[in-house]
Amino acid sequence: MKIVYGKNLSNAEWEKASIISNECDILFDTARLLVCRDIDTVEQAKAFLSPGKKGFNNPFDLDCMQDAVDRITIAKQNNESVLIFGDYDADGVCAATVLYYCLKKFGINARVFVPEREEGYSINIQTIERLNLEQKIDLLITVDCGISDKEKISSVIQSGIDVIVTDHHEAPEDLPETITINPKIKGQKYPFDALCGAGVAYKLGRALIGEDADEYLDLVALATVADSMDLVKENRDIVVEGLKIFNDKDKQRLAFKYLLPENVRQVTAQTLAYVIAPRVNAGGRMGDANTALEIFITEDENRVFDLAVKLNEYNIARQAECESIYREAKEKIVTEKLSDKQVIFVSDKKWQAGFVGIVASKLVEEFSRPVIVFAGHEDHLKGSARSVDGVNIYDAICSAKDLLIAYGGHAQAAGVAVSEENLALLSARLNNYVKNLSGKPELEKKVFAEWEIDKKFPIRFAKEIDMLEPFGVGNRKPVFATEIESVLSLPLKSGSVHYSFKTEAMEMLDFNGENNVEILGLPIKKKVVFEPNLSVFKNRESLKGYCKYVIPEWENLDKLKPYIFQNRLKGLKNSQSGVARNIKACEVKEYIAEKTLFVLYDWDNLKLYPELLGLPISAFTTEHKTAPIVLVSPSYIPDGYNRVVYLEYTSQLIDSNAENFVVSDVDANLILKCISTDRDAFKQKFSELLSFTGKGFYGSAKFASQYFSEDVYQTIFAIEVFLELGIFKNDNGVFTYDQMVKNALTNSSLYSKISLIKG
Repeated sequence: MKIVYGKNLSNAEWEKASIISNECDILFDTARLLVCRDIDTVEQAKAFLSPGKKGFNNPFDLDCMQDAVDRITIAKQNNESVLIFGDYDADGVCAATVLYYCLKKFGINARVFVPEREEGYSINIQTIERLNLEQKIDLLITVDCGISDKEKISSVIQSGIDVIVTDHHEAPEDLPETITINPKIKGQKYPFDALCGAGVAYKLGRALIGEDADEYLDLVALATVADSMDLVKENRDIVVEGLKIFNDKDKQRLAFKYLLPENVRQVTAQTLAYVIAPRVNAGGRMGDANTALEIFITEDENRVFDLAVKLNEYNIARQAECESIYREAKEKIVTEKLSDKQVIFVSDKKWQAGFVGIVASKLVEEFSRPVIVFAGHEDHLKGSARSVDGVNIYDAICSAKDLLIAYGGHAQAAGVAVSEENLALLSARLNNYVKNLSGKPELEKKVFAEWEIDKKFPIRFAKEIDMLEPFGVGNRKPVFATEIESVLSLPLKSGSVHYSFKTEAMEMLDFNGENNVEILGLPIKKKVVFEPNLSVFKNRESLKGYCKYVIPEWENLDKLKPYIFQNRLKGLKNSQSGVARNIKACEVKEYIAEKTLFVLYDWDNLKLYPELLGLPISAFTTEHKTAPIVLVSPSYIPDGYNRVVYLEYTSQLIDSNAENFVVSDVDANLILKCISTDRDAFKQKFSELLSFTGKGFYGSAKFASQYFSEDVYQTIFAIEVFLELGIFKNDNGVFTYDQMVKNALTNSSLYSKISLIKG
């Protein structure tokens, strides 16, 4: 895992930060954060630190806005029938709702239609014809769609229906020949092009009814966050104003009262992204987008409650279905070795298209490869693609557009539809495209930090960071890194899965942090990436860091020899005999390739392999998924590797789906042969250990290294055996002796395996 730090400011930028700090009366570090976000003038900084309606742009600066208002005014005067045509996701539903209410206040009772996911995105001619038969349509207004539907819109117009397009997606060169409002159309006066679909609908509403449209900014804020719009400039102003409505109990929309859990005291952008948006989106993913629409436009409170229950149930079902598809897809990838390819293709006709994008994102994280997950859709396959840094998946897909039924997207995410018979051809074409890229995809996982903190974190700085809310895409919450060595991580309370530890910067909270306890205690340098959080309880301020990642530096493992030995013993209890091909040490260099993991148990043996010294090295576990690496004393074999080369001879292999190779002329068990299984040796260690009961205990290696200057390995071995037998125990971090336990050494599986190895 690699830390990528924020912008390295030039001398001129440092000077700008200093000016902003003085003029805005904020800390230099806060000003530095602003400059890192390209907010580098006092005017921009003041606008960013005081967001609100004053930052809203004039809706009439959007091309065709006056034309749209004029046409809608005619519709009102002539009592025409108006249909709002939306989309099935949260942005499309919110956009349709906003325009519905704005038209209603303007004096038009419009119909609203959102398609279901299976009907496809954007305008469907058959659907328009059906709706027109049910009730004549005089004016069709699209929201969150339509910009790429020139031919369909022409067909609708020819049928006698006028059309206004409002959209925010990338504008093609060939625009619909009708009134079209889209901030992404080049050359217009409007100064901001990153509104979501609901944002554009709101702009039309504000042009129609003025400030009365502001009543619906909560819906626009939700859509902005749900559609992953950058929270900068006008979007920031919109979300700030929308959150005011969410957090005003008198103004909070009835739908949100029932969609929000009772324990949510303050609604933030994160609440919108991770609590409300998934529930609204769940309707469309489960084939019932109209439930999400109805919950916003019905005025029956009992009905709102019932719909909220349904959306919550849909969300639970969506989570379960995504997890099921993820497990199935991962199993296919591992068993069929699909990750050997540059781009992973995985498909199943029974999977639902509404879930595969979420699954693809998880698989990219897992395998560090571009992934396309395909589901069945009518007579073809519909896939969602997600990518890694260095691979523009949209460009890759465009290179094979002649094979496709439909496609669209951007650098890191795209959608694609392909016939089943063309799937193999598409895979070959995309894999060849990525293989021939000039730069190799970045396989190592990256984490971001603004900069490194080497002193106590100021409370004032944490307060000023809160002034940068709302956080989200384009304005991520600042996280930092700090360097530590060995620290003690303890449960927050007995039996808790959450831990805490102290650093120079601040005390850290490590939620579900059990897996970090051992690494934090290792006597090596490591970086902690954390998010500062200020809380106030009974007028007392408290600053804690939320630990996000612990990243050890594995440059020199000499200090870790006792810990490597301890992990080796633990591994012996779980390892099993397996099939392996014997090779010689001189042959190892031939196996240096992608998807190959080199396993080492005795750190000193690495010097026998000078050809491996340039590879990454890690101990116990690794964040690498496929890159060749030397892993010392592993606890398991990570998914993604299809070949494991044991650099020392051993008959005890770790269970995996990989092909195993064992170096037969280097002994892995020299250290094991140096420890004794003699009963007198154990009797001696038992007596010595009795005198240390009541001491803090955080693993046999740390304990032995701290209290025993000699026979460290023998002490570790004895402790592990006694712990297995229950004679000694780790009682919440205290080394204790249970005098009621009487157990023979031969009842220890570890003792028996070591005895067998020693012969």
